[in-house]
Amino acid sequence: MLSADADADADTADWGIVALAVAAGMIAAAHVGKAPPALPLLRADLGLSLVGAGWVVSVFSVTGMVTGMAAGTIADRVGHFRLLAVGLGALVAGGLAGAAADTAPVLLAARFLEGLGFVAVVVTAPSLIAAATGGRTRRLALGMWGSYMPAGVALMMVVSPVALASHGWRGLWLALAALTVLWLVLLYAHRRRMPTPTGRGADATTLSANIRLTVSRPAAWLLAFCFTLYTVQWISVMVWLPSFLVEQRGAGTGEAAALTALVVALNVPGNLAAGWLLHRGAPRWLLLAVATTTMGVAAVGIFAEGLPDALRYGLCLVFSGAGGLLPTAVLAAAPVVAPTPAQVGTTNGLLVQGSNLGQVIGPPLVAAVVAATGDWRGALVVLVGAAAVGTLLSLAVRATERR
Repeated sequence: MLSADADADADTADWGIVALAVAAGMIAAAHVGKAPPALPLLRADLGLSLVGAGWVVSVFSVTGMVTGMAAGTIADRVGHFRLLAVGLGALVAGGLAGAAADTAPVLLAARFLEGLGFVAVVVTAPSLIAAATGGRTRRLALGMWGSYMPAGVALMMVVSPVALASHGWRGLWLALAALTVLWLVLLYAHRRRMPTPTGRGADATTLSANIRLTVSRPAAWLLAFCFTLYTVQWISVMVWLPSFLVEQRGAGTGEAAALTALVVALNVPGNLAAGWLLHRGAPRWLLLAVATTTMGVAAVGIFAEGLPDALRYGLCLVFSGAGGLLPTAVLAAAPVVAPTPAQVGTTNGLLVQGSNLGQVIGPPLVAAVVAATGDWRGALVVLVGAAAVGTLLSLAVRATERR
């Protein structure tokens, strides 16, 4: 059950720890975002098939979908800072191994290692943020955390073309590994200030016990599925928007990439706005409902042939910006819906699994529907359907909050 008392402690914050944790998430997201712009070079260099290139991108999502709760409960048991450091180390190791790869299987193995590191970072960093803050300030800080994914990916979409042109994909891999090492050193320099998010209670002595307690909370499942449906909508549009702009609107590849990067980046103000609104006492369910409903309505306009292109692109910005309310509203709930403080990481893991499930099923589902109908408007079946179900789930969250 969602509880208003979870943030009843004093408004406090160690903003230095918050900044270190948010930046760690952005760096982890950059490891996700570095692959799509590099795919043409990767395919030419390593002889990757189209399917193999798809796996280079999607292995992160599959890893997160499978290991999220396990990583979270390991963090609850061994310590969140320790697993965060291990996660950054895995990103470094995977990046270096990938830069040295001379075959497709080696690159995929390296990406799998990076995927494990990514999951470790994103299930532990929000717990550290929650422990470093108190009262309503926690909601504001977790709103900042909600921006880690679009901020990191958008940054790589801007930086990657320049880096790839000057140093190739191996240089990009090495540069990002070096940045990750730098951040790992900074985190260790501040390790004595790192808070302890959870206790190791008797009710969380085993991995299975942590998971069993977490999945017994209906509110956690509702939020995870809300995250899934949001991600089905958002990632599908972000993945296929460049193709749509090139194939249907005659845009050049560079122009399509820049326009898509701006749409991705507009998700960040939505993340931050949700944190501020939660800080001001806005109901969580209302943010969920506004986000998913607005995305569904905007999607109809995006694929409406009768509207001017400028208006349709504006609706893409609205789609991403309003949608940004939802990740923050969901992720900020982990300390509230966790059965005890000892399951905060496990709850984060469940929410991460929900998001990654949407990333796995969304783009191929939209592609299948568009291919079957022969029309990009067929994507509305998926996008509007996900929005409608997401709105119903937000009302279920409201009922849970009231109880």
